[in-house]
Amino acid sequence: AGDGATSDIGLQALSGALERGHNFLYLCFDNEAYMNTGIQRSSATPFGASTTTSPAGKMSIGQVTWKKNLPAIAAAHNIPYVATACPSYPFDLMAKVAKGAATNGPAYIHILSVCPTGWRCPTDLTVRIGRLAVETGIFPLYEVENGKYKISVDLPKLRPVTDYMKLQGRFRHLSEEVIGEIQQRVTEDYAKLKEKAA
Repeated sequence: AGDGATSDIGLQALSGALERGHNFLYLCFDNEAYMNTGIQRSSATPFGASTTTSPAGKMSIGQVTWKKNLPAIAAAHNIPYVATACPSYPFDLMAKVAKGAATNGPAYIHILSVCPTGWRCPTDLTVRIGRLAVETGIFPLYEVENGKYKISVDLPKLRPVTDYMKLQGRFRHLSEEVIGEIQQRVTEDYAKLKEKAA
């Protein structure tokens, strides 16, 4: 799967396959919008991001809903292996793909895929932006093996979300107040993940 994570129809088919326990590895490449059809918002688009179908302007901040948590949905099926990964951490990504392929039963890996065109960022910053997504806690790297959570890149302190957002044009319109709201949500979600992994 790719472009904007996965559609609702695709998610239903995936959910059925996970529920039935088919032996397969599903790689979801998440670029956080429907990029191939013109940078349209999807349920994977982050809160506040500007897209062609959720444009920022006088009447809107851009995307007004929070990003759908697909790894959590996959994990709720009680499958043997769920993970998040990012090409900016290539060895972690390769290890997780190998582990997922070796899993007996369904495995799901959610991979953040930076899109310079849709995210309005220079191509030479894609690796840096991927690393910042992890370092800010916006896209934490973790595994869920047989229901047990393990953080792959455990950070004692998160960087501020502005370090990640300021490099992308899709967020440049956001006010300090909205960025503060995003920071609070990221901090809370990361704390919940740490609790699960404790």
